[in-house]
Amino acid sequence: MCKVLIASDDALELEALKIIIYKKIKNVSIVGLACNGDEVISMNTNLNPDIIFLDTMLPGKDGFEVTKIIKKNYKEKIIVLMSIYDNFESLQRALKVKADDYLLKPIKPEKVIEILSDYLKNNEYMLLDENLSNEYKLNQTLNYIEKNFKKNITLKEVAEYMNYSTTYFSKSFKKYVGVNFNKYITQIRVQEAKRVLRETNISINDLAFDMGYNEPNYFCKVFKKEEGITPSEYREKV
Repeated sequence: MCKVLIASDDALELEALKIIIYKKIKNVSIVGLACNGDEVISMNTNLNPDIIFLDTMLPGKDGFEVTKIIKKNYKEKIIVLMSIYDNFESLQRALKVKADDYLLKPIKPEKVIEILSDYLKNNEYMLLDENLSNEYKLNQTLNYIEKNFKKNITLKEVAEYMNYSTTYFSKSFKKYVGVNFNKYITQIRVQEAKRVLRETNISINDLAFDMGYNEPNYFCKVFKKEEGITPSEYREKV
């Protein structure tokens, strides 16, 4: 994911750039909007964007000064200056502070798209690493659940195991698995219960306890909701 920070004291310009980016480019997230130079410097430190679209005419520290400050400590940071001035002096200042690009206002959408597309193309390995990392963490999560789903396992427990907040883990789990955490636990418990019903003569009560349920009646209700029949009916059917 490419993280973008946009800085301008023109609210309409900020909104226009947001629309261009979100409508035309995938794998880009706007992590911050700033309206003065000090905000840009602070957001750069706290949010660490990959690309900064920076108006040269910001209140306080202007875009040139902000670029110079950021580039001193973040040499690889991509900074795109935006200006109404099409003259040699402005271009020379942009080069002097080591800006990566210089766009004239009004900003042409195709130029923004080109800059972001080039960045994503040149950093495909970064996106691949991110996807592989997500896949690895998902496998870790599912393996942990597989080993512990017969216990009274909770979302909070698994989130802590993976070093995530419960809110972030809950959203991420549903995004990658397709169902929420509790639904997934129910599904794998019922699937395992079906296997046991087919292969053993265990009592329904004992099966309920083995699957992590404290109340056999509740287990039967959950099973029927998932399969349309009770555990006893399923056993007779197979």
